[in-house]
Amino acid sequence: MYDALAPHYRDYSGTKAAYLAAIEQIVVTRVPKGARSMLDVGAADGVRAARIASALKVSTLVLAEPSEAMAALCRQQQASAVWQVGAESLPETDARFDVITCLWNVLGHVADTRTRILALRNMGRLLAPEGLLFFDVNNRYNASSYGWLRVAGRVVLDALIPSEERGDAQFTLAIYGKVIASMGHLFTPAELSQLLRISGLRTRNRYVVDYGTGSLRRMVFGGQLLFEVGE
Repeated sequence: MYDALAPHYRDYSGTKAAYLAAIEQIVVTRVPKGARSMLDVGAADGVRAARIASALKVSTLVLAEPSEAMAALCRQQQASAVWQVGAESLPETDARFDVITCLWNVLGHVADTRTRILALRNMGRLLAPEGLLFFDVNNRYNASSYGWLRVAGRVVLDALIPSEERGDAQFTLAIYGKVIASMGHLFTPAELSQLLRISGLRTRNRYVVDYGTGSLRRMVFGGQLLFEVGE
């Protein structure tokens, strides 16, 4: 998917500019002053991570991106290194990062529950002491995007017959006349709590962000979910 999307990624990301900017603002606001290093996992073209790193004034930025075409775009950024790997394959290294970001449902493009746990553990392993990991995901119960009737049905069905695989979705992206097949996972809040517990990570804050406007919401049904976590 991302190899095909790479030439059009800037335009595609512009369709969700308000949401993406709101997530970035939360990250920049929440990172303590003095952070020196940042790792972005699932960096796409690297533009967004470079913007966050600039705002934080970190001296070291590493971009991790498995797509060959996207990794080539990452190398055009002012990054210290580009790792062409996915979250589940982050390397064994002595490097530790004050900030790790994994944004715009990157975790939802990881294959399955077992691999998502591995990805979260890998990111936790690379956190510096007191470091922070930020990741946002598609919320299966986001009624503002999917509608209250559909979400109510999902809540009832998930309560009666739990199945994480039910959150797997296939869809297509249409851009400049090209149709790109894709897949992603829609997470429930309970599922995420379990993933973090098994991965040994602790939630410090959880934010609900409207996918259309970028506004913060109080109810879990109001938007996508952004997690601020540490070890």
